Amino acid sequence: MESIFLFGLTIAFLVESFYETRLYMLFQVLVQRFPQFVQNRRLTRIMRVEQTWNWLSWVLLIALILLPNHYTILLISVITLIETIIVFEMDRIKSQLNQPK
Repeated sequence: MESIFLFGLTIAFLVESFYETRLYMLFQVLVQRFPQFVQNRRLTRIMRVEQTWNWLSWVLLIALILLPNHYTILLISVITLIETIIVFEMDRIKSQLNQPK
């Protein structure tokens, strides 16, 4: 049962990582093509948070490999939770940018 839960969390993390990368690339294109988006505080903040999280997630994934197995579920749960929060925030910003003013 534990391995099924771990497998599910890992798949969720990979799917969210793919979607997060797509959103980040979209935001980068928007900022480059439309400089007025740079003044959007939430957009610049989430892009900074995403860059920091990208590095931190790699460190945590390496720690996942190096730490004993009984930390695996805790670490993958934390990684997936943080990834989910960041993706929800990025998706919310994308939705707000798509709404006509």
